[in-house]
Amino acid sequence: MSAEVALLQKRRAAALPAALVRSVETFIVDIPLRRVHKLSRAVLTHQSYLIVRLTTADGVQGIGEATVPGGPWWSGESVEAMRALFLNHIAPLLDGRDIFSANAIMAEIDQVAYANAALKSAVETALLDATARTLSIPMSGLFGGRIADALPVLWVLATGELEADVAEAQAKIDAGLHRRFKIKVGRGDPGDDARRAVETASAIGCPCSIDLNEAWSFADSTRALAVLDGSGVDILEQPLPRADLPGLADLARRSSLAIMADESACSTTDMISVIRERAASYVSLKISKAGGPSRMLAIARMAQAAGINLFGGTALDSSIGTAANLQCCSTLPLAGGTELFMPLLLADDILEEPLIYRDFCVEVPSGVGLGVTIDDAKLRHYERK
Repeated sequence: MSAEVALLQKRRAAALPAALVRSVETFIVDIPLRRVHKLSRAVLTHQSYLIVRLTTADGVQGIGEATVPGGPWWSGESVEAMRALFLNHIAPLLDGRDIFSANAIMAEIDQVAYANAALKSAVETALLDATARTLSIPMSGLFGGRIADALPVLWVLATGELEADVAEAQAKIDAGLHRRFKIKVGRGDPGDDARRAVETASAIGCPCSIDLNEAWSFADSTRALAVLDGSGVDILEQPLPRADLPGLADLARRSSLAIMADESACSTTDMISVIRERAASYVSLKISKAGGPSRMLAIARMAQAAGINLFGGTALDSSIGTAANLQCCSTLPLAGGTELFMPLLLADDILEEPLIYRDFCVEVPSGVGLGVTIDDAKLRHYERK
């Protein structure tokens, strides 16, 4: 037995008697945005989150976050429904359980609750956060350790207005925060949206992707490609409905743009289909859509094996969810960087110390667990009454 394994077993043996879940809490928080954020099927002025916090017998806390971007349109989940499901069916499964048994606990949760990936992600994240804190290591250490201390981060342009998007992008470049951008489209005529994206990318002078969130038909997409090919737009994210993998594969063959799968790649089963159909050359990774860190990393490993590029996506996570994604993404080779920008779009933060954005990157928190601490006063201030 190596010295490292012996030390880990010694730590676990010492911690185990006190590593049982003593209590769980949930909070729904609504945090306003700095500006309106327009998606293809939702217009956001605030973002809602379900925070799950568990406490062990020795007082160690673990936190996790469940969120969907702008409500149930994306996956059918909402913070209100997730909270009811958690309190009535999942919380009883956590009482008195060993936090070192996350795999067994999550398997039991799968037996009592179908789907609900975002809620399951919050629960697993809270368990892993508490586990890592008990071991006095960052959560990334549970997955083999980070390979980067900071990750490139793009900014999402979603005002829906050319001039406003260009001005916003220039301000981000000047501040040294972002030098790659994603343009949200899909609310207007496909041809007009494509031309606006090309004009925006040209005015910014930086690499840009566009994200449809399933808004276009195959016919829309083929017409738009005539405008997009050869422009400053290099990645087309989820133009078609999630089930239309043959359509995505056909677009990939027709276009010089890389295709990124997001809604089409929410599970390992989905990933098998994406690989089989050769439907994408990038995959957007999010713990919320995968059902937790472990499942997100499983999707990532499958994509890696198939030669598909990895991208760190966001479900418009707060700093809590962003920290969890950073702990996972920091263990992976991300050819596409990340879009973990959301804490900068929120009008306020519920952490004691905000995440650090500089030099066009976001830094991976270096403390134990998620590496972040909730500001309880802020949590109570934004908690839904």
